[in-house]
Amino acid sequence: MRKLANLFLILFVVSAVFSIADELLQLFLAIPVLSWVHQFCRLSYLCLGTIVYLGFAFNRHLPKVIFFPLFIWIFWGLIGHWPFDGRDSEYSRLFFACGQLILGFAILQLNQQINHKSTLLGPSQFVGPAFSGQNLLRFCLVNVLVLPIALTLISYSFVDRLIETRTAGFVQLKPNGLYMTERIYQQEDKQIRLAGMIHLGEEDYFSDLTASFPGGRTLILAEGVTDTDGLMTEHFNYGKIADLLGLTSQEKVRFKSNLIDVTDLDLETTGSRDIPDLLPADIDLKQFDPRTIEVLNALAKYILNAESLTDGYLAFNQWSQNHVDPNINDIIMNDLIDKRNRSVVSYLPKALRKYDTIVIPWGALHMKGIEQAVLKKGFQLAETRERLSIDFLLLPYDRLWKNLIGADES
Repeated sequence: MRKLANLFLILFVVSAVFSIADELLQLFLAIPVLSWVHQFCRLSYLCLGTIVYLGFAFNRHLPKVIFFPLFIWIFWGLIGHWPFDGRDSEYSRLFFACGQLILGFAILQLNQQINHKSTLLGPSQFVGPAFSGQNLLRFCLVNVLVLPIALTLISYSFVDRLIETRTAGFVQLKPNGLYMTERIYQQEDKQIRLAGMIHLGEEDYFSDLTASFPGGRTLILAEGVTDTDGLMTEHFNYGKIADLLGLTSQEKVRFKSNLIDVTDLDLETTGSRDIPDLLPADIDLKQFDPRTIEVLNALAKYILNAESLTDGYLAFNQWSQNHVDPNINDIIMNDLIDKRNRSVVSYLPKALRKYDTIVIPWGALHMKGIEQAVLKKGFQLAETRERLSIDFLLLPYDRLWKNLIGADES
């Protein structure tokens, strides 16, 4: 156990060193060559840390004063070092890597003061029988509280990483709420603003976002699928769920703007200099696969318009077992994301010739593909902003719980 514990201490420090080197290379040279090494070291010390932590149950010699600060740091990392995460800062990961290195060296120095010989754990710290029934009992009692917290943090970290990966970081999960990211890209005197949106959010979030759109030579490329052939037989909106959660639905958001159509892009003049122009840049529902439309109608019928979310989910799940194509996920993603992304990106060449600022306030799942297209045009990231879209502390949990269990709110 002593050797494993020492290896954990070494990897904790080595991981911090590689993390610092990796961040410096990416920040100043844009070379991610050490990323895999850093990730391997991090995964290794996390696995060893788990073994060492379980070792406290069977080896009473493991010094708690040495390892507990490291475990606290690891658990803090699972929530992104909130509230000092600073994920909107390009230097944040570098700062925390430096913090990990400082902590690691401080622990090694503390251990040297304890054993008066080595910075690593020495044989003199493991004299006598390792197992103690009293120690095992204390460990089990403490973990009645610690284990649920640990599992919660691990689950949170997994969900956070999944959301960040799927949205290219345009959605950030933090302990206090859900944050939406806006990234501003610059190329000479031209600017493209990608504002990740969400269907449900605080009213202040939507008002702050829309108030930030400048007037003058600015164009908003608006999201919103049309349905000229009336293919949606169900009322598809998030109003009922928004009311349940005490939030505002994106459908209610109105941009203060001058509505134009695609032919106006060929004109030299713009609309009012006080407000931006707005161009619907989405596609029509008839361009979707019929199977996608069938699923959207089912979602609206069974979930969005359901009186109970639980009953609605169960009904939709039952429907999907009998109606959903095995390849439906790929079909839906192609319709809802890929086709629509190609549409909005196709407007950029003409829009950039006429306007200085292009704003694309689309759903966060669209942003990964749109961002890639913007970067290919030579734009560089100039600024990142975060806005709290859903405050977890303000959600009406009692109302939500009653809805989930089907209780009568009257």
